[in-house]
Amino acid sequence: MSKSKVQKVQPPLSDKPRIGWVDLAKGICITLVVFHHVASVMKISYPLDVQLRAFRMPLYFILSGLFFKQYEGFVGFLKRKINKLLIPFLFFFVTTVVIPYWVLIGSDIRRFYAYPIKYMYRTRLVMLNEPIWFLLCLFEVNILFYGVQWLAGRISSRYKTSLVLVCSLVIGFAGLLMGMNHLSIPFYVDTAMSALPLFAFGWWLFRHTHFLTAAVQPVRDIALLLICVLVLWFLAVPVSWVGNDFSRQSIGVVYLCGISGTMMVLILSKFIGRLGIVSYWGRYSIMILCTHFLIATALLFALNRFGLDKNILLLVVFVLTMLICHLLIPFMLRFLPHVTAQKDLIKVP
Repeated sequence: MSKSKVQKVQPPLSDKPRIGWVDLAKGICITLVVFHHVASVMKISYPLDVQLRAFRMPLYFILSGLFFKQYEGFVGFLKRKINKLLIPFLFFFVTTVVIPYWVLIGSDIRRFYAYPIKYMYRTRLVMLNEPIWFLLCLFEVNILFYGVQWLAGRISSRYKTSLVLVCSLVIGFAGLLMGMNHLSIPFYVDTAMSALPLFAFGWWLFRHTHFLTAAVQPVRDIALLLICVLVLWFLAVPVSWVGNDFSRQSIGVVYLCGISGTMMVLILSKFIGRLGIVSYWGRYSIMILCTHFLIATALLFALNRFGLDKNILLLVVFVLTMLICHLLIPFMLRFLPHVTAQKDLIKVP
């Protein structure tokens, strides 16, 4: 065959090179999220709950900030974030929140339209698939950070990085103060404000350090790991990101603990590299995020009748939930790629 007839085959979008240990970090994160939600539905407290709360959601925000790009402009950026975050949120909001609720209330028209509004305004008692709130919030964080980037660039290109970090911190502390004083903004905007410095830290970590690409340095990394563990052990206090609920005590350490816990997971992930099924869960963590809560709730309803010890029941429901989510991933890849952030519904350049 002549060289002129040889055609290069471009790999599909999903085959882009990935950083394996980042997938592992995401996998660790989603595993912790699922375990926490199973325990919270069962109203079971567990060891290190406060420490895990301190960095479980910050880890997600920082990981998202690592790969922030402005792309070709705001319109292209917005289309991409709608594809990756808003469309999955709206799909699972309608199919796993609104429609099931409407089926349950039957013909009560007075409550027919009220439920979606209550959900958006964070009346938590009416949430059927609570974890999807994160997708909407992360979409807002991305928009906020894009605006901060644009504004900082307009003010000074020389000091853009410093301005981005300072502006993000100012907005973040405004969000924390709102949470401390129980002032909320609908659609999780106040939580997005509080999370903005974490997202900015991820952006800074990727753009202005060599942490992602540098080889593991055992002595340095183990020392940093131990520092992060000590910070979490002694300084972590209860926080609630979904409710933007922060105490006066937590405001001084919320970012320090969030960053410390995240760095701890990232360092461990770099040491390990890949971990089979956990890395696989990390790659498709959005699918597990959007489905695990309903699966766990259904399993608890089905298994409660057997009178199992609560700790054994917790373990059984957690393992079964992860197993079912794992089995659902190929199904969603094949039949729901456009609403699970695997393919674009809105065309982008």
